[in-house]
Amino acid sequence: MKAVEWPQEGRIEFHDVTMAYRETLEPSIKDLTFNVQPGMKVGIVGRTGAGKSSIIQALFRLCDLTKGKIIIDG
Repeated sequence: MKAVEWPQEGRIEFHDVTMAYRETLEPSIKDLTFNVQPGMKVGIVGRTGAGKSSIIQALFRLCDLTKGKIIIDG
């Protein structure tokens, strides 16, 4: 069995991602779509409560998505 390797390219795709911390709360991310190409440097900026930390939590699979998908290196 071949071991799963760390992503080789670094391509990240968010497709129509919606995430809420609980079913009873409003989504902290709603219908977010963007692509990060390999080699790109990206900064996430915004006001308090804009969803910066939520994007990172969704990326690292610390919270379940309500809708959409996140693809890393295809």
